[in-house]
Amino acid sequence: MKYDPVEIFKALSNPSRLEILKFIYESGFTGTLEGGSMCCEQCSCMGDVVGKFNLAPSTISHHAKELVRCGLVRMERDGQYMRLLPNPEALEAAAEFMDKVVDSTKGK
Repeated sequence: MKYDPVEIFKALSNPSRLEILKFIYESGFTGTLEGGSMCCEQCSCMGDVVGKFNLAPSTISHHAKELVRCGLVRMERDGQYMRLLPNPEALEAAAEFMDKVVDSTKGK
């Protein structure tokens, strides 16, 4: 899949979204469902994110959808739960883009 760096950086321009992404990537490997059972090996559940931030669930949902739209996160339904899975491939694409920008400025 091709990732658009403009869409990725636009999604990351919101401080709350950036913190949510960081949380998903840092703790996404230990996400839990209500009751404490693991939801999967490599995901956070929407409830984990809502519980972490002092934002309305609808706001968290909006931010999560923006992160999904640009490819930084994948979202999957598991019954009544929404899994949020890191997608490092998109983050790597943005990093490669920035590496090219930096390389193009060297030697000028």
